[in-house]
Amino acid sequence: MNLTIKNILPFILFVFCIFSIQNSWALENYVGELFKTDKPITLYTATQAKEGKANKEKINSIFWQITDLQGKEHYLFGTIHTDDNRVSNFRPIVAEKINEIDIFVMEADEIIDRSILQVDPKVYNGYLNEEELEKINLLADFHTMPREHILSMKPWILAVIFDSPRPITPFNQDNLLKSKAEDFMKITQGLETPREHFSALDEFTIDEQMSLLKAVLKKDLKQKEAGYELLVSAYLTFNTEKILNTDTQITKSLVSQSTWEKMEYYFLTRRNKFFGERIKELVKGNKIFIAVGASHLGGETGLLNQFKEAGFKLKPIQALD
Repeated sequence: MNLTIKNILPFILFVFCIFSIQNSWALENYVGELFKTDKPITLYTATQAKEGKANKEKINSIFWQITDLQGKEHYLFGTIHTDDNRVSNFRPIVAEKINEIDIFVMEADEIIDRSILQVDPKVYNGYLNEEELEKINLLADFHTMPREHILSMKPWILAVIFDSPRPITPFNQDNLLKSKAEDFMKITQGLETPREHFSALDEFTIDEQMSLLKAVLKKDLKQKEAGYELLVSAYLTFNTEKILNTDTQITKSLVSQSTWEKMEYYFLTRRNKFFGERIKELVKGNKIFIAVGASHLGGETGLLNQFKEAGFKLKPIQALD
């Protein structure tokens, strides 16, 4: 299997980098390497919305200025892992803020050891019928992946790739932001190592992974496009709670309640806390720009709430035209 795993994360993913199937920076970068691209894959945006309450305006945004207790300014960008033009029309201020910082921080570092994504093809024996195997081959063609190596990939990876209604490209939002940081000669690093990033998915049994894959294989292109549009539409409200809830709704529809509870813990609750702790260490002595899946911003354990509880000041910025 001739894979060059370079420049792999963000995500994706993997995604569940905003943790739903459609969203994973690390994984998307991984797939980008499958396509022999030189750059990872990414997405980003932000802006505002109004909610009247006691004559006060609450602004929805996925792009925030974070002022720490020492008065240093940092930036947090909630991403969506797609190359959709609707989410890549960045305002000049995004590049300006990237140019101001010392370190561009994504979800995970580049993958060096590709074995963490591979599996013995024999694990698929007895799980998939002839119709499902043919569907896998057709989807491999759609995503320009070599058929002969497709079953050497872990089932959850195939589920994530195949749930996308669009072939993955090297022009995702996250990658555009990371490439801009590289243009400015900024240090880029992940909040997690690749093994940390992907190990959460290995908490799921082969039965659970196969169940997820089989659920994705049952979906037709129209269903995938509907889920994709639902998520992009939520993202374009710039309401982090709506993004999180929509992401949750899509993912829950594919798995059992018990599997969902594990996903919520490993991909969201535990990961959010881990991200928050790492970020609080990185801001000591550095100005940073953080780009993570937008589902990590909202919710009780989300990064915005963690920063508020730490006493940091938050200021929304409009990032998209």
